Amino acid sequence: MSTILIVDDHAPTRRSLCKLLKGAGYHVLPASDAFEAMAAAKKLNPDLILLDVMIPPMDGLTFLMLLREDMNNIPVILLTGLNDAQTLARARELGVKEYLIKAEYTPGQLLELVRKYTSQVAGPAPQGAPNA
Repeated sequence: MSTILIVDDHAPTRRSLCKLLKGAGYHVLPASDAFEAMAAAKKLNPDLILLDVMIPPMDGLTFLMLLREDMNNIPVILLTGLNDAQTLARARELGVKEYLIKAEYTPGQLLELVRKYTSQVAGPAPQGAPNA
């Protein structure tokens, strides 16, 4: 079973993502801030990270830069409300695999990308799954 670290300080978004991914057969680790996420990543070495940019106490890209110093092999999908060239360019420099704008993707699209970057073959999104 693939393990996915979900890093988002917005509790409803985090819960929605956890529900979606658990329903698809993934093991999920929720984290509400960069420190919690760093500890979980180093302890459990997840197969994939879903990362928001706006997390406390540092932004998600700074968190990722620090994580890359020790763990450079974990694929990352950025889930953010930010849609600017500077954030996208920095994300690419840090090796982010995908960049999704929160209001623009569907649960099915997210699950498709999660499958792409994990070895697990999960089923389709549950009917009525909330949009992340």
